[in-house]
Amino acid sequence: MTTATVTAPAGRDFGTGLLVTAVRPEPAGGYRWRRAPGPLAPAPFVPTGTAPHRLGTARPGATSVHWVVGEPDGDARTYRVRGTTSVAAVLLGNGPEPAMASLLHGLGQALRELHAQPLPPGVAAGGAPRGLVRFTRWLNGRSPHPRGAYAESLLRSRLGGAALARVREHTAQIAAADERVLCHGAPGLGSLIPAEGEPAAADALIGEDVCAAPWYYDLGWVLGELVELQWYLGGDRPAWQLLINALLDGYGRELDDRWRETVAFRVLLHVHDYISYVGWEPKVFDKYTGFARHLLSS
Repeated sequence: MTTATVTAPAGRDFGTGLLVTAVRPEPAGGYRWRRAPGPLAPAPFVPTGTAPHRLGTARPGATSVHWVVGEPDGDARTYRVRGTTSVAAVLLGNGPEPAMASLLHGLGQALRELHAQPLPPGVAAGGAPRGLVRFTRWLNGRSPHPRGAYAESLLRSRLGGAALARVREHTAQIAAADERVLCHGAPGLGSLIPAEGEPAAADALIGEDVCAAPWYYDLGWVLGELVELQWYLGGDRPAWQLLINALLDGYGRELDDRWRETVAFRVLLHVHDYISYVGWEPKVFDKYTGFARHLLSS
């Protein structure tokens, strides 16, 4: 799946109907990433006043990945980071480079440290993760977008009743979990920015989706993206496994029997977001739902 990109002398602009991003160099060095809800986004970012400004900042020196909290910029957030591209872009362009393993390990460690922080009252009182809300509304036939509604009408025939029930049960468990921690909410590889000139360091954008959720929600989000990229791009399976192992080793805990439903949820949410905020492509829908069906049939 791709998004529209425009290259300009001063930086890059890219995005979808859900999220738009502008990357610009800073005069004193580094880069400014400005991210804003896209024109079709169903909800704004989580309010910045929900939690302390330094929400999620890892202890200095504890990990190669450092949280960068966005500064309010109208309805957008601005982040000052050390790189101009994301780990997602690197993997899509170059495949599973071994150099990315240290960054995935650092991200796993940073998530574990984030989850160990006290849950701020404002976050604890908030709603479900924004991605989970989009997904459950879609499954419940309440998509506000015609393309999304049409895709939902095809899901049962594509996945089968048993597989669809497994996804519903998984998302219901997330929403009803008693043990919740301070979660990033959407720790995607597109928000993990390698630091230029520092091979073992990266900045991770945080704040737009902060929520209270089970620990496996964040870890599963990243694992789902890695498994999806491995399936989509192919290539050296051991090299992809190296990245997955690095993430899990950094976090210090595995998903055990949750991993298939977790990955299928992330793949199907990607299907929803692409169809609703980029465009309808039958081949994309068939290919990705076929992968989800495979995951959920095992």
